[in-house]
Amino acid sequence: MGIFEIIGELINPGPVGKVYLNDDDYNIRQKLIPLRFIVSLIIIGLIEYLLIFKTNSDIDSAYILKVNIGLFIYLLISLFINIKPDYDNLGWVPFLINNPFRFSDNINRFLMILNLLLTPGKFISKSIIGFFRYLKEKNVT
Repeated sequence: MGIFEIIGELINPGPVGKVYLNDDDYNIRQKLIPLRFIVSLIIIGLIEYLLIFKTNSDIDSAYILKVNIGLFIYLLISLFINIKPDYDNLGWVPFLINNPFRFSDNINRFLMILNLLLTPGKFISKSIIGFFRYLKEKNVT
C-alpha cells in the first residue's frame, strides 16, 4: 500500500463491499431441484476422483478422510458466507488497472475473487439442502 493510496483514501474514500455471515436465499424452482442435485453429486464425484484417485500418493483412509473433511468444510463455508463486492469500485478499467489513489478497489477485487471461489460450493450446498427440503415436502403432503 503506497502513500498515494493512503492519502487518496483519506481524502475521498471509496465504497467497499460487504460480507454477510448468513445466506437465507434458498429459492430454487421446484422443477430444477432434482437436476441440480444430480449435477451436484456429479461435481462432488469428480472432485473426489481427481483428489483421491488421480494423485500419486498412497491411498489410505486418513487421506480420504482429510479430503472429505476439507470438502465438507468448504461446502459449509460456501453455504453460510454471502459476499457482495462493490462492482463500481474495482479500479480504473474494472479489474485490470489499479487505482493508484485508493486501496478500497483492492479490497473489492479480493472480495470478487473470494466470491468467485465460493460460488461452486454455494451451488452444491444449496442444491443438496434444496433436495432434502424437496423430499421433506413430498413426504409431508
